[in-house]
Amino acid sequence: MTSSRCGFKPRVRRRRRGAGGGAETPKTADLPVRAAAPVDYVRTCPNAPIGGTGFFVVPGTETCLQISGYVRTEYRFAEYVDGDPDAEQDAIDFFARGSIAFDARTLTEFGTLRSFIRINADRADDAADEGRAVLDQGFIQFAGLTAGRITSFFSFFGGNLLSVSEGLSDPSVELLAYTATFGPGFSATISVEDGKYRRTGLDERDGGTTIPEDTDLPGIGTLTGDATYGATAADRFVYGGQELPDLVANLNVAQAWGSAQVMGALHQIRHDNSDNFVGVDDELGWAIGAGINVNLPMIAAGDALWVQAVYADGAINYADPVDTVAEFEVGTSDAYLNAAGTGLVTTEAWSIAAAFRHYWTPTVWSDLQGAYGEVDVPTGAREAVAVGATAESEDFFGYSWWQVGTRLNWRPVAGLTFAADVAYTQIDADRRVQVQRDGADVAGVFTDDGSRWAGRLRIQRDF
Repeated sequence: MTSSRCGFKPRVRRRRRGAGGGAETPKTADLPVRAAAPVDYVRTCPNAPIGGTGFFVVPGTETCLQISGYVRTEYRFAEYVDGDPDAEQDAIDFFARGSIAFDARTLTEFGTLRSFIRINADRADDAADEGRAVLDQGFIQFAGLTAGRITSFFSFFGGNLLSVSEGLSDPSVELLAYTATFGPGFSATISVEDGKYRRTGLDERDGGTTIPEDTDLPGIGTLTGDATYGATAADRFVYGGQELPDLVANLNVAQAWGSAQVMGALHQIRHDNSDNFVGVDDELGWAIGAGINVNLPMIAAGDALWVQAVYADGAINYADPVDTVAEFEVGTSDAYLNAAGTGLVTTEAWSIAAAFRHYWTPTVWSDLQGAYGEVDVPTGAREAVAVGATAESEDFFGYSWWQVGTRLNWRPVAGLTFAADVAYTQIDADRRVQVQRDGADVAGVFTDDGSRWAGRLRIQRDF
């Protein structure tokens, strides 16, 4: 018998057999291991043009998405408008809003494809316990095109005050626009916009009565349909359906020093009573404006100055005039029927506004803002108050107005801002106006100026 060097037989390891006599089932460690699928972690987006701070890549796509929003609460004060009973008005209002926005961008061979949605859900101190959620903005941008609901391309500076910012109009409107970019920071845009947002009124006043069709009126004839008439029993025009949208264009530059813009708009004035006034043609209103924003880091980081001016003829919403003070309201219209009833005459308005922002510390800053404007009711307007005559609240007459306000802001931590403002507004009328108090005229008391105070406290958390 053969033996090992030490005199022992070598030990032979035998394979164990299973219950069925076959080979032993392999242990878990002996099984082949399948490679795990790679994890598609959420990645941050590169910087401009399609990403930047807060953007991430949607897993499985090349689209960059940013989700942002804010929660806002406001506590508002305003003087009573004396044309309404004091007991029916709130001197103090409470307001809350939740806003969320989605900004999706994809880089394509034609440039950035962008879609944006912002939804605001508002809640006021309404005893009916009701709120509302609205699409504030929703648009698509691609290869220079902008389609959807976005701030009008006429707008440049919307104001820094919370309570009021008259003379500065920046509504969100539905539009279709094309923007061409050229040079360092230069762009030009032409935009077709929904003109109904820019309608101020058309030869109309409150308190009219409806006269049925087939009524015969001296100097007017037999009506072919119901019409509304003012206290003078003269036919009253209102805006008709939109036939032509507003045409808006601007030239803009944005560079390190700030930005500037010149803009213009055309606005159709189309009345709805062609059955009774066949010879009264529609008119075309227009507006032009210019604005500049200058950064002032030499004073303090973040300091800036804004100035904007607008002139409008037949499209006075672009000039955004004040029309309400505590003592009375002023009727405003883009155009009026002339005294002879043969055509429309348009209203002219202009405004200029300026604002300055200064940072006292990196977390505390203040805003100072002022504006001035005039509204000229055309000579020969049928509804205008005659020279030397007294006017009632909501009558049509020329006037000038001015407004000044200040705002203080504090940001104790990133994303949280406390702000408060106060603003004063005054109207100086071309006519003496009947003073109202607590919803009624004050007999024998007239004034040619009126004013109103307003203020607001805001707490806002941005994310």
